[in-house]
Amino acid sequence: MQQRKIIRFLTSLIVAFLIIPNCYGQYSICGHIETTQKNKTVYLSLLKYDEETLITESQILFSTQTDSTGYFEFKGQLLSKKDKLYRIHSNIDDIKGLQLVSNSDKNNYYNFIFSNSDTIYFSKSGNRWFSHSQNSNNTDRLWRNLKQFEEKLTQGYSEIKNKEAQQQTINDFVEKVKAYNAKNISPPLIKLLAFSDIKRKNFDLKTDFEKNPDFYNDILNSLKSYYSETSYYLQFQDEISKISNTVFQQKYSFHKTLNYILGILVLILAVISFLLFKKVRAIQPKEIQQEISNLTLTNQEEKIAKLILENKSNKEIADELFISLSTVKTHIRNLYAKLNVTNRYELADKFKNHT
Repeated sequence: MQQRKIIRFLTSLIVAFLIIPNCYGQYSICGHIETTQKNKTVYLSLLKYDEETLITESQILFSTQTDSTGYFEFKGQLLSKKDKLYRIHSNIDDIKGLQLVSNSDKNNYYNFIFSNSDTIYFSKSGNRWFSHSQNSNNTDRLWRNLKQFEEKLTQGYSEIKNKEAQQQTINDFVEKVKAYNAKNISPPLIKLLAFSDIKRKNFDLKTDFEKNPDFYNDILNSLKSYYSETSYYLQFQDEISKISNTVFQQKYSFHKTLNYILGILVLILAVISFLLFKKVRAIQPKEIQQEISNLTLTNQEEKIAKLILENKSNKEIADELFISLSTVKTHIRNLYAKLNVTNRYELADKFKNHT
């Protein structure tokens, strides 16, 4: 009985090694590429979220050589425990530097999401190297689903020549990708890669951020929670900060210009008001003088008006003109009526600019 258990255990191990040949270790990246060249160099690179189609030497983590059968492997414990974006690639030609090739005939690279506890195996796939893979990372599977969804959205896009129609297609792509992420995606790295796909479409991120910042803030918060202080979070934070600052500066510039224009208008109105006030002040005495000149005052009324302006009392006026007090009051009432005033002060105000 004990021997049977041992045999079953050994059989399970053998089957595991047959499914993923020679792949072992805490992380394992291995497989085959079909090439007649021995000792072909295969590179493993760590990518930033916006480097899916970019290749530089600074991305490379490790390199290894294929054996006579085209087999290669990377194994160890040095990768990140968190999901990251990696690339496996090998130059098709014997050239200096690095190359990325992807067309219907040839393919020499593959981007994938991976962590330190995952395994991935690449089987032989003709000239399209790394095209067939078995990845244990579940986040990578969700990313493939997003890629398939995006490919369906962009089918026939290259055939559209009208710029307005192209822009409408881009806008439609962005809205549907954002809706797909909100409904189906939780891993922050996939949200970040969706943002990168949107950015590559030459989409107006600034205007979209200004109208709908929730999509971008959700990515930022997810990254901060899972990738705090890593390059993914810091790079995206810097990018969003630049967009946000641009929006703020434009708003500030607009309000500054508006305040400047309003200030000029207020100044112009103040100058106009001052000039009008001076003109009214200049015209008013002339109008009053004309009004008084047009009046027909008797000789006695003019004398009484002059004495009133000299602050003479009714009695003093009566004594000076040798008339009765009642006669003075009658003349004053007539004078008030002609000048449309009700008291000595109004009369004095009307006569102050009149000779």
